[in-house]
Amino acid sequence: MTSKKRKIDWLNHALEFSVVLIGILIAFQLNKCSSEKEQRSIIDIHTAEIIKETNYNKKAFEDAIKYDELNLSKMDTLFTLIEAKEDFSKINQLSFTLLSLGGVYIRKNAYQTLIETGDIRFIKNYEEKQRIVNLYEYYAWVEAFNEISMNLYNSDYYPYLRDNFDLLNSTIQEEEIYTAKKFHNILGAYYRTSQNRVQKYRDCLVEINQYLESKK
Repeated sequence: MTSKKRKIDWLNHALEFSVVLIGILIAFQLNKCSSEKEQRSIIDIHTAEIIKETNYNKKAFEDAIKYDELNLSKMDTLFTLIEAKEDFSKINQLSFTLLSLGGVYIRKNAYQTLIETGDIRFIKNYEEKQRIVNLYEYYAWVEAFNEISMNLYNSDYYPYLRDNFDLLNSTIQEEEIYTAKKFHNILGAYYRTSQNRVQKYRDCLVEINQYLESKK
Protein backbone atom coordinates (compact mmCIF):
# COMPACT_ATOMS: atom_id res chain seq x y z
CA MET A 1 0.00 0.00 0.00
CA THR A 2 1.60 3.20 -1.11
CA SER A 3 1.22 6.43 0.83
CA LYS A 4 0.32 9.55 -1.01
CA LYS A 5 2.17 12.77 -0.32
CA ARG A 6 -0.12 15.57 0.78
CA LYS A 7 0.11 18.52 -1.54
CA ILE A 8 0.69 21.85 0.27
CA ASP A 9 -1.34 24.75 -1.00
CA TRP A 10 1.39 27.39 -0.85
CA LEU A 11 -0.79 30.00 -2.54
CA ASN A 12 -3.49 29.68 0.11
CA HIS A 13 -0.90 29.85 2.92
CA ALA A 14 0.64 32.92 1.34
CA LEU A 15 -2.76 34.60 1.11
CA GLU A 16 -3.58 33.77 4.73
CA PHE A 17 -0.19 35.07 5.88
CA SER A 18 -0.71 38.26 3.86
CA VAL A 19 -4.15 38.81 5.42
CA VAL A 20 -2.76 38.33 8.94
CA LEU A 21 0.21 40.61 8.22
CA ILE A 22 -2.00 43.33 6.74
CA GLY A 23 -4.30 43.04 9.76
CA ILE A 24 -1.37 43.50 12.13
CA LEU A 25 -0.08 46.50 10.15
CA ILE A 26 -3.52 48.12 10.10
CA ALA A 27 -3.94 47.56 13.84
CA PHE A 28 -0.47 49.00 14.45
CA GLN A 29 -1.24 52.03 12.28
CA LEU A 30 -4.58 52.60 13.99
CA ASN A 31 -2.91 52.36 17.38
CA LYS A 32 -0.20 54.80 16.25
CA CYS A 33 -2.81 57.27 14.94
CA SER A 34 -4.76 56.97 18.17
CA SER A 35 -1.60 57.58 20.21
CA GLU A 36 -0.62 60.61 18.10
CA LYS A 37 -4.16 62.00 18.37
CA GLU A 38 -4.05 61.57 22.14
CA GLN A 39 -0.63 63.27 22.33
CA ARG A 40 -1.87 66.15 20.19
CA SER A 41 -4.89 66.51 22.44
CA ILE A 42 -2.62 66.63 25.51
CA ILE A 43 -0.42 69.28 23.90
CA ASP A 44 -3.47 71.32 22.87
CA ILE A 45 -4.57 71.39 26.52
CA HIS A 46 -1.09 72.45 27.70
CA THR A 47 -0.87 75.09 24.96
CA ALA A 48 -4.25 76.56 25.89
CA GLU A 49 -3.13 76.85 29.53
CA ILE A 50 0.20 78.44 28.53
CA ILE A 51 -1.60 80.99 26.32
CA LYS A 52 -3.94 81.81 29.21
CA GLU A 53 -0.95 82.14 31.54
CA THR A 54 0.92 84.30 29.01
CA ASN A 55 -2.02 86.68 28.69
CA TYR A 56 -2.09 87.02 32.47
CA ASN A 57 1.66 87.74 32.51
CA LYS A 58 1.28 90.27 29.71
CA LYS A 59 -1.20 92.28 31.80
CA ALA A 60 1.08 91.96 34.84
CA PHE A 61 4.06 93.33 32.87
CA GLU A 62 2.03 96.21 31.42
CA ASP A 63 0.87 97.21 34.91
CA ALA A 64 4.39 96.86 36.34
CA ILE A 65 5.86 99.08 33.61
CA LYS A 66 3.29 101.80 34.33
CA TYR A 67 4.01 101.59 38.05
CA ASP A 68 7.80 101.67 37.61
CA GLU A 69 7.59 104.59 35.21
CA LEU A 70 5.58 106.47 37.83
CA ASN A 71 8.21 105.68 40.46
CA LEU A 72 10.98 106.87 38.15
CA SER A 73 9.09 110.13 37.63
CA LYS A 74 8.82 110.56 41.40
CA MET A 75 12.57 109.98 41.74
CA ASP A 76 13.28 112.61 39.07
CA THR A 77 11.21 115.09 41.08
CA LEU A 78 12.95 114.02 44.27
CA PHE A 79 16.41 114.59 42.78
CA THR A 80 15.38 118.08 41.64
CA LEU A 81 13.99 119.03 45.06
CA ILE A 82 17.01 117.67 46.93
CA GLU A 83 19.39 119.52 44.59
CA ALA A 84 17.47 122.75 45.19
CA LYS A 85 17.29 122.05 48.94
CA GLU A 86 13.68 123.15 49.15
CA ASP A 87 10.21 121.83 49.91
CA PHE A 88 11.37 119.22 52.41
CA SER A 89 7.76 118.36 53.08
CA LYS A 90 7.43 117.17 49.46
CA ILE A 91 10.78 115.35 49.68
CA ASN A 92 9.57 113.59 52.80
CA GLN A 93 6.29 112.63 51.16
CA LEU A 94 7.88 111.32 47.95
CA SER A 95 10.44 109.32 49.92
CA PHE A 96 7.60 107.51 51.68
CA THR A 97 5.74 106.76 48.45
CA LEU A 98 8.90 105.10 47.12
CA LEU A 99 8.66 102.53 49.90
CA SER A 100 6.35 100.71 47.46
CA LEU A 101 8.98 99.00 45.33
CA GLY A 102 6.64 97.56 42.74
CA GLY A 103 7.71 94.59 40.64
CA VAL A 104 5.92 91.88 38.70
CA TYR A 105 4.56 88.48 39.70
CA ILE A 106 5.07 85.98 36.88
CA ARG A 107 2.86 82.91 36.65
CA LYS A 108 4.65 79.74 35.54
CA ASN A 109 2.31 76.96 36.68
CA ALA A 110 1.26 75.90 33.16
CA TYR A 111 4.87 75.62 32.01
CA GLN A 112 5.94 73.72 35.13
CA THR A 113 3.12 71.23 34.54
CA LEU A 114 4.24 70.76 30.93
CA ILE A 115 7.81 70.08 32.06
CA GLU A 116 7.11 68.00 35.17
CA THR A 117 4.69 65.66 33.36
CA GLY A 118 7.24 65.17 30.58
CA ASP A 119 4.54 66.04 28.03
CA ILE A 120 6.85 68.56 26.39
CA ARG A 121 8.33 65.56 24.52
CA PHE A 122 5.07 65.31 22.58
CA ILE A 123 5.68 68.70 20.94
CA LYS A 124 7.11 67.59 17.61
CA ASN A 125 7.55 71.06 16.15
CA TYR A 126 11.00 72.21 17.28
CA GLU A 127 10.28 75.92 16.71
CA GLU A 128 7.08 75.75 18.73
CA LYS A 129 8.90 74.03 21.59
CA GLN A 130 11.77 76.53 21.46
CA ARG A 131 9.42 79.53 21.57
CA ILE A 132 7.89 78.25 24.79
CA VAL A 133 11.23 77.42 26.41
CA ASN A 134 12.74 80.79 25.39
CA LEU A 135 9.77 82.71 26.81
CA TYR A 136 10.06 81.09 30.23
CA GLU A 137 13.84 81.48 30.25
CA TYR A 138 13.23 85.19 29.64
CA TYR A 139 10.97 85.20 32.70
CA ALA A 140 13.85 83.78 34.74
CA TRP A 141 16.08 86.59 33.49
CA VAL A 142 13.49 89.18 34.56
CA GLU A 143 13.20 87.56 37.98
CA ALA A 144 16.96 87.96 38.41
CA PHE A 145 16.58 91.73 37.91
CA ASN A 146 13.66 91.73 40.35
CA GLU A 147 15.91 90.12 42.92
CA ILE A 148 18.67 92.68 42.35
CA SER A 149 16.17 95.50 42.92
CA MET A 150 14.73 93.83 46.00
CA ASN A 151 18.17 93.23 47.51
CA LEU A 152 19.17 96.86 47.01
CA TYR A 153 15.85 98.05 48.45
CA ASN A 154 16.18 95.78 51.51
CA SER A 155 19.84 96.54 52.15
CA ASP A 156 19.91 100.30 51.48
CA TYR A 157 16.71 102.24 50.82
CA TYR A 158 14.37 100.81 53.45
CA PRO A 159 17.04 100.74 56.23
CA TYR A 160 17.88 104.42 55.57
CA LEU A 161 14.25 105.46 55.93
CA ARG A 162 13.75 103.19 58.94
CA ASP A 163 16.75 104.69 60.73
CA ASN A 164 16.32 108.34 59.76
CA PHE A 165 12.66 109.05 58.94
CA ASP A 166 9.58 109.07 61.15
CA LEU A 167 7.78 106.00 59.79
CA LEU A 168 4.93 106.34 62.28
CA ASN A 169 3.93 110.00 61.96
CA SER A 170 5.73 111.03 58.74
CA THR A 171 6.98 114.23 60.35
CA ILE A 172 9.63 116.26 58.51
CA GLN A 173 13.23 115.58 59.55
CA GLU A 174 16.33 117.76 59.71
CA GLU A 175 17.62 119.00 56.35
CA GLU A 176 20.74 116.82 56.58
CA ILE A 177 18.63 113.65 56.47
CA TYR A 178 17.42 114.55 52.96
CA THR A 179 20.54 116.21 51.58
CA ALA A 180 23.10 113.69 52.83
CA LYS A 181 25.34 112.20 50.15
CA LYS A 182 24.49 108.73 51.44
CA PHE A 183 20.78 109.28 50.79
CA HIS A 184 21.51 110.77 47.37
CA ASN A 185 23.66 107.74 46.41
CA ILE A 186 21.04 105.30 47.67
CA LEU A 187 18.40 107.06 45.58
CA GLY A 188 20.75 106.99 42.58
CA ALA A 189 21.25 103.23 42.89
CA TYR A 190 17.51 102.73 43.37
CA TYR A 191 16.86 104.80 40.25
CA ARG A 192 19.35 102.91 38.05
CA THR A 193 18.18 99.46 39.09
CA SER A 194 14.58 100.55 38.49
CA GLN A 195 15.53 101.80 35.03
CA ASN A 196 17.23 98.49 34.19
CA ARG A 197 14.31 96.51 35.53
CA VAL A 198 11.67 98.40 33.55
CA GLN A 199 13.74 97.96 30.39
CA LYS A 200 13.81 94.20 30.99
CA TYR A 201 10.04 94.33 31.47
CA ARG A 202 9.67 96.02 28.10
CA ASP A 203 11.98 93.49 26.43
CA CYS A 204 10.04 90.61 27.97
CA LEU A 205 6.76 92.15 26.83
CA VAL A 206 8.08 92.02 23.26
CA GLU A 207 8.79 88.29 23.71
CA ILE A 208 5.31 87.75 25.14
CA ASN A 209 3.61 89.54 22.24
CA GLN A 210 5.66 87.58 19.70
CA TYR A 211 4.66 84.29 21.32
CA LEU A 212 0.97 85.23 21.44
CA GLU A 213 1.13 86.40 17.82
CA SER A 214 2.57 83.02 16.78
CA LYS A 215 -0.43 81.24 18.32
CA LYS A 216 -3.04 83.16 16.33
